[in-house]
Amino acid sequence: MFSGNSSRDLVLKTLFFEWPLTAKEIYSRVSKNSDKDVSYQAIHKMINSLLDEGILSKQDNKYLVSLDWVRQRKDLLNVLETNLVEGRVVSPLEQKIVFETIHEVDQFLVQACGMLKPSKEDELGLVWIHFWIPLFFSRDTYVKMKELILSSNFYCLTPNNTKIDKWCSEFWDKLGIKEKSGVKGVFDVSTLVYKDTIIQVFYPAEIRKALDEVYNSTENPNKLDIDNFFETVFEKKTRIPVLITKNKVVAEELMKQIKSFF
Repeated sequence: MFSGNSSRDLVLKTLFFEWPLTAKEIYSRVSKNSDKDVSYQAIHKMINSLLDEGILSKQDNKYLVSLDWVRQRKDLLNVLETNLVEGRVVSPLEQKIVFETIHEVDQFLVQACGMLKPSKEDELGLVWIHFWIPLFFSRDTYVKMKELILSSNFYCLTPNNTKIDKWCSEFWDKLGIKEKSGVKGVFDVSTLVYKDTIIQVFYPAEIRKALDEVYNSTENPNKLDIDNFFETVFEKKTRIPVLITKNKVVAEELMKQIKSFF
C-alpha cells in the first residue's frame, strides 16, 4: 500500500510497476493502493503536468514513464559516481547540475550519500536553511535519510529557530544525533560535508520565502498539514543549482567550523 504520498508520487509509483495505463486505469489503481483520498480530477491534472514536464509519455491514450527521463537521471548519477570515485572537482564550468524541486534535491542527496557509504566512525556535517527530515517519514526518501544519518557521526546546524526547527532538533536529540537550531554565524549556503566532498545547494529566494512562511506561521508542528506542505513547497517547480566539490583542505575547515558549535 502507498501511504501518505502526494498525487505526483502516487501516479509515478503506479506507472513504475505497470504500464502503459489510461488515466482511468491509473486512478483506479491509485484509489485501490493508497490510503489517501484523491479525486479523478486531481490525478488527471497530475498526469498532464507530468506529461508537460517530459516525465511521462503517451501512446494510444495510455501513459508510461518516459525512458528519456529515466536515462537522464541515471546518467547524472553515473557522472556523479565517477567524479566521486576518481576524485574529480566538479565546478559550474565543468558540470551543471540543476534540480526542479526540493524533493528532487533530497532524492539526489540520498543517492549521493549512499554512494559515499558513511559509517559510524565517519563525520558528516550539515548546515541547512531549515530542518525537515522527520516531518516526512511517510516517504521513502526521508526514511533512507534517517538510515544514513543514524549510520554516521552526524553534526547538523540551522540558523533558524522556529518551532518546527526545534521539534525536528528534539527528535534527533532523542536518538543521540548532534543537531542544533538557531545557530548564528554559520555559512549561508546549505552545505553537506563528508571527508573531502562538499555538496552545496543554492535554494532560490522564492523557495526560501515559501519555507519561511510555513515555518514562521506554524505554532504546533503536530498540527501541520504535512501533505499540503509537501505538495505546495517541496514539489513547487523552480530551479535549484547544486555544486559538488572535492577539496580535502576546504572540507576539513568547514567540518571544523560545524563542530565548533557543539
